Amino acid sequence: MNNQKILVVDDDISIRRLIWKSLQSTGVLIYQSDSIEKTLDIMTRVTFDLFLLDISLEYENDGYHLAQLIRADYPLTPIIFISGKKSETDIINGLETGADYYITKPFSPNLLRAQILSTLQRMKTIQSQKTNPTSRVLKVGDFTFDKNLYQLQKRGQDIALSSKEIQLMLFFLENPNQVFSKEQIYANVWNDGEIDNNLIMVYISYLRNKIEDDSKKPRYLKTVWGIGYTFSPEGE
Repeated sequence: MNNQKILVVDDDISIRRLIWKSLQSTGVLIYQSDSIEKTLDIMTRVTFDLFLLDISLEYENDGYHLAQLIRADYPLTPIIFISGKKSETDIINGLETGADYYITKPFSPNLLRAQILSTLQRMKTIQSQKTNPTSRVLKVGDFTFDKNLYQLQKRGQDIALSSKEIQLMLFFLENPNQVFSKEQIYANVWNDGEIDNNLIMVYISYLRNKIEDDSKKPRYLKTVWGIGYTFSPEGE
């Protein structure tokens, strides 16, 4: 984990201190901010491996706006929301703005620490694969996935994906025409504890919006009622 950098953005100094204490022995470099303005200034000088954002900064939904700004410059870098907002709508809004995870307050410092470290390790693995000369271009049906660049194409057209969408899409590309339960998908893509059915459905919807010609009539990523999902790369 040495030299990996995270930015914690929260206007509550006690939360920032709690996160810092939970991570100080890991070797991760921790930067702190309490506003959008400070965050954007820090981002001009430092490249980060992960962002932790509160939703309510100076104004009610500043965190959502900040996540969108971060995604413009860091399309693949993980974003974790830490928020006192606990409704399903709040969580879905957070994921739709580009977050990879959503953790509600109050939270367990140890569980947050484990989530951060596992996410950083996963991204470190992805970065190492980008420079691995044995990495190949994966061609499956109408889709091409460049494992060096982590870039998806459909019939030659680039499709922009977030880091979690990439992991989910790669799972399906490597296992075409197989039916997977939600439990199997969660275990292979998230691999971080109790299954979250809503999270899977949200990301399935994200992928359909990006890879399908008509997301309301999916031809590639299909629901198998009562079981889960299957991916048909030829769109049959």
